[in-house]
Amino acid sequence: MLIDLLRQQGSEPATEPALTTEQLITMAKAKIRARRRRQELFPGIQVADPAWDLLLELYVNCAENRRISVTGLGLGANVPGATVLRWLAMFQEASLIVREPDPLDRRRIWVRLTDLGIERVAQGIAASQIPASATFNPSLAA
Repeated sequence: MLIDLLRQQGSEPATEPALTTEQLITMAKAKIRARRRRQELFPGIQVADPAWDLLLELYVNCAENRRISVTGLGLGANVPGATVLRWLAMFQEASLIVREPDPLDRRRIWVRLTDLGIERVAQGIAASQIPASATFNPSLAA
């Protein structure tokens, strides 16, 4: 389960080439665009992983120094509110996020990744990188 993997403290990925923050942001944005395109292709059917979608949105917002509210996060990731709250509770328990009340509007809660959360999402993005030489061969898919 994803949350179990997120809780594994200190697990280091196999030696992988280091990617810059800019490369990771570009990859995260590409994954978000791909998810949105898949959703357009299958209207009315949930074809995404809500946990990863939320983490990607949080990562991009943190990396670009933008604040995001719980509501904005759900809208950006196209995830229903109750699902957002459920995943945020698990992320917080795993020390991946921090929730901060907005002092100007008590109805709004800001959410951001912790340093651990940023590190883990960056590792997840890098681990999911498909080598440029990889191509899809339909004859092998059968």
